[in-house]
Parts: sequence; C-alpha cells; structure tokens
Amino acid sequence: MQAANQDKNQLVPFNLADFYKTGHPSMYPQSTTRLVANFTPRSAKYAPVLPQLFDDKVVWFGLQGFIQQYLIDLFNREFFQRPKADAVRKYQRRMDTALGPGAVSAARLEALHQLGYLPLEIRSLPEGSRVDIKVPPITFSNTHPQFPWIATYFETLFSCESWKPSTVATIAFEFRKLLTYFARLTGAPQDFVNWQGHDFSMRGMSGVHDAMRCGAGHLLSFTGSDTIPALDYLEDYYGADADRELVGGSIPASEHSVMALRILLTQQKLGRMPVHSSLDDKALRRLAEREVVREFIRQDYPSGMVSIVSDTFDFWNVVTVIARELKEDILARAPDALGNAKVVFRPDSGDPVKILTGYRDDELLFDDAGNCSAREDGRRVSAAERKGAVECLWDIFGGSVTEQGYKVLDSHIGLIYGDSITLPRARDILLRLAAKGYASSNVVLGIGSYVYGMNSRDTFGYALKAVYAEVDGEAVDIYKDPATDDGTKKSAKGLVRVEEQDGRFVLFQQQTPEQAAGGALRTVFRDGELLHAQTLAEIRQRLQASWTCPPAGSIAWE
Repeated sequence: MQAANQDKNQLVPFNLADFYKTGHPSMYPQSTTRLVANFTPRSAKYAPVLPQLFDDKVVWFGLQGFIQQYLIDLFNREFFQRPKADAVRKYQRRMDTALGPGAVSAARLEALHQLGYLPLEIRSLPEGSRVDIKVPPITFSNTHPQFPWIATYFETLFSCESWKPSTVATIAFEFRKLLTYFARLTGAPQDFVNWQGHDFSMRGMSGVHDAMRCGAGHLLSFTGSDTIPALDYLEDYYGADADRELVGGSIPASEHSVMALRILLTQQKLGRMPVHSSLDDKALRRLAEREVVREFIRQDYPSGMVSIVSDTFDFWNVVTVIARELKEDILARAPDALGNAKVVFRPDSGDPVKILTGYRDDELLFDDAGNCSAREDGRRVSAAERKGAVECLWDIFGGSVTEQGYKVLDSHIGLIYGDSITLPRARDILLRLAAKGYASSNVVLGIGSYVYGMNSRDTFGYALKAVYAEVDGEAVDIYKDPATDDGTKKSAKGLVRVEEQDGRFVLFQQQTPEQAAGGALRTVFRDGELLHAQTLAEIRQRLQASWTCPPAGSIAWE
C-alpha cells in the first residue's frame, strides 16, 4: 500500500503513454538533434459513411482543446511548476516498479524541467478544415537539439485524445450533408438543418471526457444537443460564449420512467372511479395516457416546445387517437420568445424507417379481405403502421406544401427519432418520405452512441509516425512501407508540406526545410505557448463553407 500521506497518482504528464514509449528516447541515435513526426488519417475503408456523399475527407478538430488541457495546463501544474524532485518522482516510481529499477532513467525529465518549457512545435491545418485521406493535418517537431524525443513521445496521448473528436466531427458533417441535400430536394428550410441532427450520445460514450469532446465535434455541424458538457468544453477551450451566440440547445423532453410512472399512477386513480368500472386495463391505460399527454401540453409546458416519448405503451394510439383528441390543445399552444410552439412526439423502438415512413406495397402481403401483413415476417400491419407516423399526423393536423411540392406538417406538431439512427437509415427515411411527397423537415434525427461511439482509431486509420530526423548533422528521410501491408500503412517520407489546391489538400514529401516552412500548415504551439487560437464560430464557418451541396436530384442512391 502507498503511504497514507502520499497523494493519489492522478494525471502524471509523462505517465500518459504506453510503456514502450518510455524507452524510445534512449533508442534513438545519441547524436540525434531533430525529429519530425506527423499524424495522418490513412484510410476510410472502415468508415460508416455513405459513398454517394463521402469525398475522402475528414474533419480536423480537437487540437486546441488538447493543447490547452494537456500541453499547457497539465504540464505547467504537474511538472514545470513543481519542484524538480517532485515533478519526476511519480514517473520514476512507475518506471522502477513496472519495468525494473533503473530500466528507464529520469535524467531526461530532470533536464527538461531545468529547461523550464516544453520544447515542442506543432504545426496544423486550421480546425474545421476537411482534410483529404493520406494528408497529415498536423506535424510535431522538437525546438531544442537536446530533446528530439519530445516530437514522438506524446504519440499515445495525442492519438487517444484526438482521433475520436475528429472522427465524430466527420460523421456529424456527413449527416449534415445528407440532411442538407434532402432539404434542397424537398424545399425544406435550410436553417432547420442546424437542428435536424441532435446529439443523443452522451450516456453511451466512454466517460464524460469522451462525451464532451465528441459532443463538441457534433456541434460543429449542428446546434441540437443533449450533451451539456460539450457546450462547457467549447466555452472553455474554443472561445464560445453562450451569452452572445448559439452554442447549442435542446427542449424539455420526457423519458420512459416519467411517462410510465405518470400513466400508471393516473390509471390507478381512474380505475378507482365508478364511472370507469366497465373499462379493462388496456382501455384505462389509454385513457390515462391521454390525460398525461394533456397535462404536458396544457399544464407542464403550455408554451414553446416540448418532446414527449410516446411508445412507453402504444405509439400508434398516441399518434392516431390521442393526437386527434388533443388537436385543439396542440394548435392553441402559445409561442415562446423565439416564436416556437410545437409538441414533438418521440417514438423510441421498432424499425425507425418504417415507424416514420410506413410500409411500401411491395413490403406487404394482402388477403382477400384487404388486410395486410409484413412480407418479411408475416406480422399483421395496421392501417396506421402502413401509413407511418408522418402521414398519420398529416391526416390529423395537415400543414403546408413547399415550392417543390412536398408536404410539411403544421408547425405545432413534429417527430423526433433517436433510436438506432445510422447514416443508411437516415438516408432511407428521407428517401421514403420524399417518395411519399413529404419534406425532409418533418423529422428530427437523434444521433446516438452507436454512431458516435462504435468507432475506433481504424475508422479513419489515424496514426502518428516519424518522417524526418537530423543525426550528427545528417538529414534522414524516415518512412515505413511494410511488404505485408496493402499500402494503408505506408507513411509519408521526409519533411512535408501541405498545400490547398482546387478545394483539396495535397501532400508534398521530401521537402527542403525552406519548402516545409511554407504551405497550409501553421504553427499553433511552440515552447509551451498557444500561438494561434480559433473560435467555435470560425471553425463552424470554415467547415460549412468547405462543401457545396450537389444539385437536387443529382445523386443516384442505391
């Protein structure tokens, strides 16, 4: 056991690495004075994207937060501002107890502490840039000849902190592309796209830190989010200010525990009334659910927007019977300060494509009496299921028609679906709605942890590799090209330069120092200081300006 007066390990800067990284400083040639590395998305072969929209580019995001959190705040607090002996004690203890006494010397860390700053230069493309696969958006190099190992030591830390925010930001933008295209196709308001992709992922992410960084990546493309820490992260590290700009937002929303409790409690109360003595449990529950929904609409949230999860028991009864019975209450809602007055029903189970859009005739079997069943499993399909939720609500509330001829539900009613929404499912929902004559803006899609969390570093093949060294005055162009690989792992060679040409980023290898100093990579960190800060507003503008929506009807979907 540790001594009672010894503090917890917590985050020790140089312990934030694989063990194998700790031995690398002594493995480089002793006379090495410079080392340069880059971090590159090498492949998209595992990316969960739609080929009709994906253009082999990833969204670069997360560097500024990493620099401030780790290379500045953590290093200053836990290393440079501590006495030298204290700054290296926990590192030396970990090395000695895990690798053996003296296996890794603390001398390099002691010399670094004596230097007083982190001799590292980071050059990067602007965050929010969409970077082509195989092109490095960032390079690392040491700025002091005694510390070349600094350029690659933080590979593990940087990789595990950076691949996922960038990956999520990329997937979010692919959703935005899809929603933008169908908004143009069906004449839906383009501004609505900002709210049409909603972040539901936090509860399924790998911890709060993961959720906030990835949630921030989502907010580059959308303003709808239920991940509160993501907004805090953007204010802390990306110059956002919710008092002056829209960082992100949501609406009051119920969950199943709330609905089940209130419905069942109301059912019990109704069941004790003699007037309801002839009703069975199902009829009582439906009556109770109507009263609970009425309470939400008229008492709890009589104005503005409210989202009500509607499949705790019988979703189709909610959107065909209860919605019709409460139509006047819904249409009489008072607007909030922004002019919004909407009741949003939320289905949360089943096949999201069929729940929202219904069944096509070729997906059904019909008997002589006109009844239908699902061709895939023989299950009886009701008239409401055949129509789908959007059409059911249109039958009750009606709405308007866009200039392109697509129906839009009355502004007082809406739908949000956030269970099992992937890019292919989102595409199918929008395609089927369009085929039935409904605009894309009739639904909001919740994007959850299956989409944002079920990824890995291999989703876009991110890797940090050394590309250049100077050893005793001799330049060495470093690269790897494994004979047993398919070319994915072949790395860049020598000093690199990245240029933006005709809307794409292009990599130039084996550059002279003068050539490598130019191009689109910009020094953002040097010797312990953040040199160039970017704001959320700038990053959003840059990202959204990086893509032009194809003409409506120009994409041939599978």
